[in-house]
Amino acid sequence: MSSLPWMPLLMLLAAFACGLAAGLSALGLWQAPGWLGADGAALALAVSAVALAGSAAIPLAIRRLVARDTPADQ
Repeated sequence: MSSLPWMPLLMLLAAFACGLAAGLSALGLWQAPGWLGADGAALALAVSAVALAGSAAIPLAIRRLVARDTPADQ
């Protein structure tokens, strides 16, 4: 198992991309095609990506806690 937390990083990258799309769309610099053009769609994707990154980070946090855990008799 790799020590690089690639899944949370990937989700944060997706959140950044969606936030960038939302910002460009709000400024009128980019017209989002299809369903991405709906009001709040990019913001909803960004929030979902951040939530997924948090969910992906939970196993990493548990693994670190287990690694630091010491037996009670020591």
